[in-house]
Amino acid sequence: MAWDLLAETRDWLDAQSQQRPKDSQQAALAWREILITEGSDWFWWFSRKHDSGMDPIWDNQFRLHLRNVYKLMGARAPARLFQPIIKRAPTPERGVPATTISPRSKHDPAWAHGGYYLVGSGFGALHRPAGVVERVYYGNDEENMYFRIDSPRTGHELESQKIEFWLYCAGQAPVGEEGDQDLPLPRTAMAELGFDPSVVVRITPRAQGGGVSVLRVAESQTKAVTEKSWDVEDPFAVAIPFSQLGKRAGDAFELALIVSREGKDIEVVPPSGALGIRVPGQAPQIDVELGRHLKVLVATAELAPFAKLGGVSDVAASLSKELRRLGHDVRAVIPRYRQVDIGRYGLRPVVTDLQVPLGGDKIPATIFEGRLGELVVYFVDCPQLYDRDGMFGFGDDDARSVYFCRAVLEMLPALEFFPDVIHVHDWYGALIPNLLDRVYDGDGYTDIATALTIHNLSAQGIFGFGAIVLAGLQEWGLIKLGIPGLDNVVNVLGRGIHFADVVNTVSERYAKEIQTPEFGESLDELLRRNTQKLHGILNGIDYDIFDPQRDPNITHHYSADAPQGKVLCRAALRTELGLEDSSKPLCAIVSRFYDVKGFDLIEQAMPELLQLGLQVVVIGTGDRRYEDMFRRWAGELPRQVAVAIGFDAGLAQRIYAGADMLWMPSRFEPGGLAQLIALRYGTIPVVRATGGLADTIRDYDPAAQRGNGFRFGPYDPWQFFAAVVRAAETFRHQGVWAWLVQHAMKEDVSWSRSALKYVQLYVAAMAAHSERHGVAVAPEPGPEPSATPVGQ
Repeated sequence: MAWDLLAETRDWLDAQSQQRPKDSQQAALAWREILITEGSDWFWWFSRKHDSGMDPIWDNQFRLHLRNVYKLMGARAPARLFQPIIKRAPTPERGVPATTISPRSKHDPAWAHGGYYLVGSGFGALHRPAGVVERVYYGNDEENMYFRIDSPRTGHELESQKIEFWLYCAGQAPVGEEGDQDLPLPRTAMAELGFDPSVVVRITPRAQGGGVSVLRVAESQTKAVTEKSWDVEDPFAVAIPFSQLGKRAGDAFELALIVSREGKDIEVVPPSGALGIRVPGQAPQIDVELGRHLKVLVATAELAPFAKLGGVSDVAASLSKELRRLGHDVRAVIPRYRQVDIGRYGLRPVVTDLQVPLGGDKIPATIFEGRLGELVVYFVDCPQLYDRDGMFGFGDDDARSVYFCRAVLEMLPALEFFPDVIHVHDWYGALIPNLLDRVYDGDGYTDIATALTIHNLSAQGIFGFGAIVLAGLQEWGLIKLGIPGLDNVVNVLGRGIHFADVVNTVSERYAKEIQTPEFGESLDELLRRNTQKLHGILNGIDYDIFDPQRDPNITHHYSADAPQGKVLCRAALRTELGLEDSSKPLCAIVSRFYDVKGFDLIEQAMPELLQLGLQVVVIGTGDRRYEDMFRRWAGELPRQVAVAIGFDAGLAQRIYAGADMLWMPSRFEPGGLAQLIALRYGTIPVVRATGGLADTIRDYDPAAQRGNGFRFGPYDPWQFFAAVVRAAETFRHQGVWAWLVQHAMKEDVSWSRSALKYVQLYVAAMAAHSERHGVAVAPEPGPEPSATPVGQ
């Protein structure tokens, strides 16, 4: 596939070079990108057997250079160059628990449903197994963790060789304690575990039976204090109560097995990373007191209208403004890209010569302050990193994102603003929770909780080890979770999920979907481990911008109680776009043109839908294949199909107001804003039941007279076709359609309800942060609170 992408790009550039001789200088630079790609380490390193851990990085760099070819020639890169070539698959050498188990012995068949690791599968030639352990199994029920060790040696042999097993379990290590029991693993080897141990279970095989001890790790992490000991009949299959490990319902933690001989470690299982366990049940719900005003800093790479590429910019801006209306001190921070003009937006410097660490250097930054209504917005100004055409897609995006995270934290003392919560959007700022946990632990920083919102799980920020060197995190090394594809690369979003106090997605359905392999983008196992802190909160839209009663972009205003103006908006839109007056519905597509948005379904169903006489108006940009498709249809049927390539906010508003239905047949959709805007303007959505679309659009039921749109399930062009036909047939009954339009417009899709849930999320983050750092959160006495528990 990599060769095919390279060949396609070469052919395209060759054709462009011949057609555009005046652009020879740009073509020369583009050919240089081709040469870099042809000499890429991708072809030398990529191998299923090699397992260098670098494959995702070569994959990303390979496609980045090919995208640069199109960028240099002033064209948009095809969507497939944004999609990974490597399709990660679970390795047969390891497995995660399939269900809870309660094995009674080493030979209990219940072990088949537990997690496992085959020793030797993850070792390179320089790390040969010691031969003591062949395989481990692990699992749990509500009360106990179970661990089984398969060894070719008997208890008598292990006792005579003074071999013991040590289960290191993650948690918060106590401060200031001195232990009396030496642990086998030196402190320098802790980074390979990828977690801080709090409890160690010592298993001592004997000729007959064995002994088990639970030890609490001291501050040095090389000594421990014995808490409890007992004898067991079989040291190769043990049960340890969660209560002895200090774990409660909903807790997730990592563990690793260390084999020692005469007190010195000789083997670690797994050799890189860890095994994961989650205690069944739900963590105690937190009742939120909404009266307290919080200090929140929103860290995002995009914020409308300053810097906008996708929906995250609208969400970050609208949510922040709504939280301000609720009385909270919410401020935002983004990089100052070239497009953010200081004069146009009236920015003023509030911090100058801020020395921001980046690797071994310090690079100065200026912090500018601007306003979005009443919202304070800070801009991190570092011209050598951000004064460029474009926001992302550069070879040093790792340095640019690391610098942003460090600058956000470095500016807080200078601004004299230490928030209660830093709310990070997507991968760009996702190292902030990691940095707060490891680097910034002084006064002011200790009490800052973190919340991470995932808008799109496929954008993860995958880099090499140099990224954590730039961040100053090399002392702790890579996080080692025992998850293929995560242990040997720097996955910025993965680190954010691991270290953030709470994580949420932009719909409840998507929060569940991403815990499955189908939607998990190779992070599903990590998300399942952290399910206790994963929430789903639906997006809203800004009613100040999207309001058909006073939208300045449309000439005829209307409302749910007086919807007559919508018919006039439809007539005006047809006139503007050159479409004929028709009794058939006018169907809209407002989207980026990519496969994941369901455009392959539209491509297959479009000829049949046009034969029905439906009119289609399209605005957006993306994959050139789909741009050309819509241009072709508009050229062949100019009175039936209209297309606007690019994005014009005013025209988009007029399309929402004038169209009868909106098509969104997405393969997956984390949240979605277009369907909410459509409801606000009385344009009926036709959607696939996935993610936020399933949470917001209810299928119309004519018998029960309920619903606000039309849905279909299987990802199939004829399922989409059938849903559109149902909508078109309903449109023929004008009385029914008028009811459906009014019903859709009365839906509350504002930020008011969702903003309250984000306040609850912030309080949950503060409580989780306090508890994780050793400060118990006890409920205050008094009457039963009326607030809704987080996650409900």
